[in-house]
Amino acid sequence: MIFKIPGQDVSVRFFERVGTTDSQYDIFDVGLQQEDGSIDSVVVGGSFSYAKSLARKADENKAQKPTDDKKTVVVYQATEAVAKGATKEEPVAA
Repeated sequence: MIFKIPGQDVSVRFFERVGTTDSQYDIFDVGLQQEDGSIDSVVVGGSFSYAKSLARKADENKAQKPTDDKKTVVVYQATEAVAKGATKEEPVAA
């Protein structure tokens, strides 16, 4: 993710993926990018196999979970009459 700092000539790079030729490893950088394209950053790299396995497991669990257990919640907006404690039998005078 790259976002610009208002009023400045720099952008912040936050876990921006760095391209590699080895697909086994993922590399991300965190730092500042100047307007001319130069970058000052710290790089974090690794295979992240455990994190990837947790993400895969979560995706599998979500795919297996039936959607029938979802409940619909209806929210009614309170009106002045309801706020004053009126019922259908006792309308509130305007």
